[in-house]
Amino acid sequence: MTATQYPACIRDLYESEIFGEAASLAVLQAADNARDKYHFGTLLQLETETKARLRPFLAKYGLSLSEEMDLSDVSGAVAAYKDGGMQSFAAANAPVIESFLARFKEIKQAGPPEDSEVLQSMIRHESAILEWMKREAHGPAAGSLDAIIAELQYPLPKPGA
Repeated sequence: MTATQYPACIRDLYESEIFGEAASLAVLQAADNARDKYHFGTLLQLETETKARLRPFLAKYGLSLSEEMDLSDVSGAVAAYKDGGMQSFAAANAPVIESFLARFKEIKQAGPPEDSEVLQSMIRHESAILEWMKREAHGPAAGSLDAIIAELQYPLPKPGA
């Protein structure tokens, strides 16, 4: 991630969504049961919606909308899932999400008041993912996706619904 030089640092927000979308899709493809597929599909939906929502924000500052970036770490997310299932994936990735959350808070502090709403929405977004991961790291948890679903404009249908 780059230094907190606003507005250039808001590209970090977009790249986190590009990476999150790629990782979610890769793990979704590796998921071996309906529950995990729903969870990773819901995470994928969050990352996709958020990425699209950030495009006008980047355009406002003349920042690139390119999605070209290094995605080599995606394989680590898949490996964490394949090695131990959802619980292992969540436990391994919660610290990564914590670092993104800290970065998003730095960016919000660097931003002007007129950008506060979108910057705060990114903190809510990452906090929702962190809540899900922390709950799932202890085993399957009912309602663990609730905060993520609350962030979605277009939630996926629940399995069996």
